Amino acid sequence: MTIEEALKYFNSGYDLCNQLGVAHTNMVRWKKQNFIPVTQQLKINQIKGTNMPIDLSKDEMEKRINKE
Repeated sequence: MTIEEALKYFNSGYDLCNQLGVAHTNMVRWKKQNFIPVTQQLKINQIKGTNMPIDLSKDEMEKRINKE
């Protein structure tokens, strides 16, 4: 899942990090890497009860996005 996909379900990056129980500086790191770690993607789906795509790597995410 991309950062933009995840943020659709939260008020802000700050809110996302709060609900995940992680430091807000993680959002800065995720934006630099342009990738949310798999464990956090799974937590986002669990917290929001959604079924967003889980990308195991940044390469997989980019391939999925480019196909759409």
